[in-house]
Amino acid sequence: MNSKRSHSINILETPFSTVTSGGHWFHATRDTIESFVPGLLKKHSFEDLISRAVTWIDSADSLAMLLFFALAFTTNAWIAAAVAFIFHWWWYHKKSAFVNIVFTPLLSFLNKDFIQLVVAAVALSFMGITGMYLAVTFGIIYFFLFKVSLLRRLWDRIDVRKSGSGDRKNLPLNDRVLKMVLVRYSLYENMPPPEAEKLEHHVRQAVVDYNTRNRKK
Repeated sequence: MNSKRSHSINILETPFSTVTSGGHWFHATRDTIESFVPGLLKKHSFEDLISRAVTWIDSADSLAMLLFFALAFTTNAWIAAAVAFIFHWWWYHKKSAFVNIVFTPLLSFLNKDFIQLVVAAVALSFMGITGMYLAVTFGIIYFFLFKVSLLRRLWDRIDVRKSGSGDRKNLPLNDRVLKMVLVRYSLYENMPPPEAEKLEHHVRQAVVDYNTRNRKK
């Protein structure tokens, strides 16, 4: 096994998958990417590509939290809480369609702990001063849920159960994001993106093999 550190996250690479310290699981490895997008790792390290995929995965938490605080000052607290919850679920499942090289640095900035702490502290303090106590309550709850990624982990668990119950038509969500990162950077580097399409077949087979081994245990 190979362990690397990049961008404040630990990356553990096994012969069959890659796992980060934040609990992000990918059914792809360094060799997989090099095999399906030859030459890309010479321009962008494996750690950078995984880190960029993680940025988009974690963006569900940071964007939903920012959305709640923005709406809480402009609408009813219940509506703000409901919209933020629905947005989190929607973005978690659809984010791969929006993967973009240009916006990755912005999302990485918004994902930073310092930025989230400052936004939450300022917003919650102002809410408390102005008597927005219901919004403060939702804000504290959502800050906790998003900061420790509890909702994302819940969606992850549901997605894993769906994959394990025979729903293999689609790639697991994390692998879908990584695939789009590879496609975007393949296009950016003027490399043939069809090579990245092979990753989908590999990952699907890896998921089937992983689930089969678990059932045998």
